[in-house]
Amino acid sequence: MIPELHNSVGVSRLQASRPVALLVILMALVALASASCRTRSADGAAPSTTTARTAEKPAAPSPVQGPPAPSANAPSSLPEAGEKPPSSSDVTLPGSISPVSATGDPARDWQLKYERTENSPEADLVVRTGDINNLGFGWPSGFDPFSGKSTPVHPHPWKAAKDEPEGTDRILLGSSVDPSEELRDVVAYNRLGSDGYSGILSDCALAGPSCKERQESMPRPITLAIGALPAKIDAVLFQIFADDFQVPHFHSHFQVSLNGTRIPSFEQAINALDQTGPIGKLVTLRLLPEYWPLLRSGNVQLLIDDPTTRVRDGYAVDFVRILVNPRKFKYEVSLLASVLDADTRKPISGAIVTAALQSASTDDSGRCELKGLPAGLVVATAASSNYDQNSTTVDLPTGETGRAEILLHKHQENTAALERSIAQTGSATVYGIHFDTDSARLRGDSLPALNAVLGLVQNHSSSRWLIAGHTDNQGNDARNQPLSEQRAAAVIAWLKDHGANGSQFVPQGFGSNRPVADNATSAGRALNRRVEVALAK
Repeated sequence: MIPELHNSVGVSRLQASRPVALLVILMALVALASASCRTRSADGAAPSTTTARTAEKPAAPSPVQGPPAPSANAPSSLPEAGEKPPSSSDVTLPGSISPVSATGDPARDWQLKYERTENSPEADLVVRTGDINNLGFGWPSGFDPFSGKSTPVHPHPWKAAKDEPEGTDRILLGSSVDPSEELRDVVAYNRLGSDGYSGILSDCALAGPSCKERQESMPRPITLAIGALPAKIDAVLFQIFADDFQVPHFHSHFQVSLNGTRIPSFEQAINALDQTGPIGKLVTLRLLPEYWPLLRSGNVQLLIDDPTTRVRDGYAVDFVRILVNPRKFKYEVSLLASVLDADTRKPISGAIVTAALQSASTDDSGRCELKGLPAGLVVATAASSNYDQNSTTVDLPTGETGRAEILLHKHQENTAALERSIAQTGSATVYGIHFDTDSARLRGDSLPALNAVLGLVQNHSSSRWLIAGHTDNQGNDARNQPLSEQRAAAVIAWLKDHGANGSQFVPQGFGSNRPVADNATSAGRALNRRVEVALAK
């Protein structure tokens, strides 16, 4: 069932007699006792549930980056000519908090809750929100979280300190989670799945969404004060110290947005994470150039949320950093990747594999190598025509070379496949709708995909749908933007002509501004030329 098509969230507080309430509470306790928890401790013992955090002070390891090195990428200009960038004085954060420049001394710098450093050994600009302190538990003596090495398992649950930046150092659960669902159908509620972090909701069944623990664990944006950008930008990286995301295991699905704009490549990476422990790890993600204009506002809000699946996959973020024009990493790793057809296990040649700032094309054996990657939890993503993108993670401490096998599934566009995508993510991508070159005229070979979309919307005639057109970056924005709008309108016109209710649809066109892959490669451009169908909110 598509979550957005029924109203199961926001049920008012249960009003019941005392005997019924006691019976319900007893059922909830039994269910919680039987629910599985995937966390584990280093020695195999049950993890601690101590609520007080240790007072261990972070150690002072060596600086996390090496000396500057020139980038091989051709620079592009930001801001645009004649446009005045926001100055440092324009940077404001909640509570009038101002970021502070790092000095190069980790013992001091890592305690900063907001950092903004220009021309550092790490990058032309480094912006950070969240102190670097392992969710408040501290690091082992001499430990450097940028080295990719694993920390000891930390206890859970815990209470975030009141002065921690919003969205950091606390347990969060997707906004679709409603603990009062347990009272309506305890079997279905437990079938959705839960991890150890979701135990913070154990007393919330009666209160539902108004429960204090549910409100405190609601996802909230992490604000990064960027201020003035460098005059020229050739690369932007986000580094997230992520803790306990377990998407492949629990089938949760996270959406990742910057200032309200979803970033598909970030979502692809976060939804590949399968962490246990609980142990945090550094994840490094490249922001594609088409999204750089989002940084011009001076402040950027990063939001990670699961608004659709209702799965209780708790997670936490220690800190987030933005590196503009990053230099050579001090802690580097390499990756040997192989890309295979998921059904036949045959190698896929010519697939593009990317991780952080590096990319490579697979040879005839489906293999390639990526070097100079930042240590940590490396997310490798493979793309090839006629296949769905897929990502896998490899945990790599500094100096190591890891191996990744990435399985790609053939892209499917029947109505059932679109239904599954909508149910999990709220949107579905359609590549089988084709147009004449530089035109909004539908081609005859689009009929199978158009009929699949028609079946989807007719199955949910009371829902409203966004129909969005996207192009690659070939040509110019002055042409691509109206062309994408015209193509979305052409799809809607076809659906109306074949029996769909025209009032169901909202046309959108994004031109080349919302890529899902790198436009620098032919495989990436093919993935960016698409129509997306999404539930309108």
